[in-house]
Amino acid sequence: MVACVGAGLRAFTKYPRVEYVNGEVVPVERFLADVETVVLESILARLSKEVGTNGASCTLEGVDPATRFYVLWRYTYKAAELDAGEAIIFANGTHVELDGQHSLTAGARAVLEKKKGKYRLRDFTERGEDEEMGMPGEDGQLVPLVDVLHRVLWLMENKPGRLATYLREARPNLEQLRLVAQALAGPVLKGSELADVSPSAEQAALAKLTANWRSLVEEGVLSVPERKARKAGQERFDY
Repeated sequence: MVACVGAGLRAFTKYPRVEYVNGEVVPVERFLADVETVVLESILARLSKEVGTNGASCTLEGVDPATRFYVLWRYTYKAAELDAGEAIIFANGTHVELDGQHSLTAGARAVLEKKKGKYRLRDFTERGEDEEMGMPGEDGQLVPLVDVLHRVLWLMENKPGRLATYLREARPNLEQLRLVAQALAGPVLKGSELADVSPSAEQAALAKLTANWRSLVEEGVLSVPERKARKAGQERFDY
């Protein structure tokens, strides 16, 4: 990613002064943020292609900022920690706040952990036990899909009997949730250099979830009568 950003800045650094059409000077910070955004959106477009969403109305580019940040961090850095400076540069392109009251490091449900000037992503084993994780808020504020996904993974691994009820109550966009799960589980995030390394707990859980998506998620959100009706329809079709 750093190489891509550097290539994008090359055009800016060739000239002593860069202006907008109206003659206003383009601040280097603004240009850098724009370049980072383009680079990261290109990565999301590539991931969307990897999970087969070309031409679909639902893509990874359309997910919420926190989830975009999570997917892009996993793609770019996997489980690595980042120094504050590099993490801030990365956050600029994803339009999220690293620190502050409503930032990714705030509260018990923080997506990021900050310790001694370094940041790291927290996975589902650290976040998913929270019973309110991913549930719609009374204020109608958008719930990050990564919160829903982490709760789903935790319930699948620890209390699978509660998964169906959670999905019906959380009411996530299942197509977007599937795309995020597939992108995080896909081989493009694993990298060929990791072929001989044991997968992380999250990667293993994601592989299990995506392999059993229909039975765990699609059928899980159906009520008992809906399941019976679907089963009856399938039996009649098979006959």
